[in-house]
Amino acid sequence: MNMETRFYDDINKFYTLATPFLLKREVENGLLLSLLNALKEDIHRYGEEMPLLFSLMEDNIIKLIALRTPPYDLLISYTSKVDSIDALVEELLKRNENLPGILSFSEAADRFTQLWCDKNSLESVLLRKERVYKLEKVSKETLGNNRFSVATKTHQSIVIQWTREMITEALLEVTKEELDRNITRFKVEFENNNSQIFLLFHNGKPVSMARKAGKTLNGNAVNLVYTPPSLRRRGYATECVAKLSKYLLEEGNKYCFLFTDLSNPTSNSIYQKIGYHPIIDKHHYKFIPKS
Repeated sequence: MNMETRFYDDINKFYTLATPFLLKREVENGLLLSLLNALKEDIHRYGEEMPLLFSLMEDNIIKLIALRTPPYDLLISYTSKVDSIDALVEELLKRNENLPGILSFSEAADRFTQLWCDKNSLESVLLRKERVYKLEKVSKETLGNNRFSVATKTHQSIVIQWTREMITEALLEVTKEELDRNITRFKVEFENNNSQIFLLFHNGKPVSMARKAGKTLNGNAVNLVYTPPSLRRRGYATECVAKLSKYLLEEGNKYCFLFTDLSNPTSNSIYQKIGYHPIIDKHHYKFIPKS
């Protein structure tokens, strides 16, 4: 058995190598695929520092892919060969990589975290238990009768306000720099008349939003789902996500996918009502110095 590990500087070479492997488990690797698509268009899409691109092969067959877009956490692909995580850890140690955290399917994330923290005298915090959901058909009874459309520049202020509220509410660990980076990207989209935010309207007023996010070969992600607290429990988020999901399927996608926080049973119930089905669980860890 011949094992080869490699880091890449050429995004096109890495994309060509990694994409066929990732597509074998497209939904499980949806985040990685959408990031790769974005990086292929703009290598500095997520920051000025070059991304970390890694592959592990056995007898010229890929077994694992890892990717990091600094300052964000390391992402590890789905792999049936979980012990390949050990080799990834060793190669990252050789490069003296300083990682803030890891996101991967639960078994891989748990294994990587234990090894990484042991080798670096760190502690870990399980930030979130997440679940990836997939939808191929929208349940008709969730579509509702409210107006739904893409946000335009006239809606920019409310979208920016809701984005700040949503991110600070759902992602307690988010830094001001990360939040500002997201806000800036959305502002640029508005300026270029290329908003990916969609709004649900009731009596002419926006009541909920959701975002058309990363694209894979056959699917499209949904994220940034938000309804202000005063408007919740009226079915607006359900209708908004259902209508965006239907829109994405009508665009030609074979499926939609999204991540949920397992500590929020309400959102998990909403998505299943719309027609989303659970695919895989992921763990998101942060690394901290030992106290």
